[in-house]
Amino acid sequence: MPELPEVEFCRRAITGWMSGRQIVTVDVLDPRVVREARTDRPSAGSDSAARRMQHIATSRSGELMRHGKRLLWRFERGALLLHLGMTGRWTRGASRFAKVVLTLDNGDHLTFHDPRILGGVVPFDDFEAASAALKEGLGPDALRDPLPPLVGKRAIKLVLMDQTVVAGIGNVQAMEALWRAGIHPSRAAQSLSSREHERLAAAVLVQLHATLDLLGPGDEITYVEEPGGPNPFPLYQRDGEPCPTCGTTLATFRQGGRGTWWCPGCQPSDTGRK
Repeated sequence: MPELPEVEFCRRAITGWMSGRQIVTVDVLDPRVVREARTDRPSAGSDSAARRMQHIATSRSGELMRHGKRLLWRFERGALLLHLGMTGRWTRGASRFAKVVLTLDNGDHLTFHDPRILGGVVPFDDFEAASAALKEGLGPDALRDPLPPLVGKRAIKLVLMDQTVVAGIGNVQAMEALWRAGIHPSRAAQSLSSREHERLAAAVLVQLHATLDLLGPGDEITYVEEPGGPNPFPLYQRDGEPCPTCGTTLATFRQGGRGTWWCPGCQPSDTGRK
């Protein structure tokens, strides 16, 4: 499932592919992914939205921006809001899950693939409205903005994953950052001291940049949660293995419906959880 680093990877890849290029044709193979409004759920889409996308994307291409897990692609005739969902990706290769194909003036093809149709594209004729939609309902960007105050009794990991609090952090990035900061994922957010907050803010940035470095400069990506995907992370799905820092056996438990991996040595618990 793409988190901020994977979406930033996508932004950089498309920017590189589009350098000096223009889109000449837009083929919407599955109109369900081109929607009238932003949604994180499968949608019936619309033919009118598909036609608007074709009109916008064949005008002069501009900057591709990111906030959290969303992308906004500016064009001379408007903008496209891009959302990858859980399984979406943009590549230069074909697949049986291709939903949209953009043909460039040099004959290359940029393809949006999405097996589960949770991602999509929303065309905007007005750039100001598109800019508002890019950040609508989201907190500050986890890579670009300072980590905001984390309050309340909810577990700190769940607060980090709340996109209205901070945008871009998902399950893997949250647990790995908390391990780097030495904070148990079940700690109440409000229990963190100012020093712990500073430590966590630094750990989030280190973790995000480390993941971007692991993804590298290429233009193809396989998500870690896909079957057979590479797992370069120190904690994720490594219960029973030794912690790379202290050697303690890594453990796991369910939290918010997702698996959480942690180190009992590096992340002492004050909740009684073992």
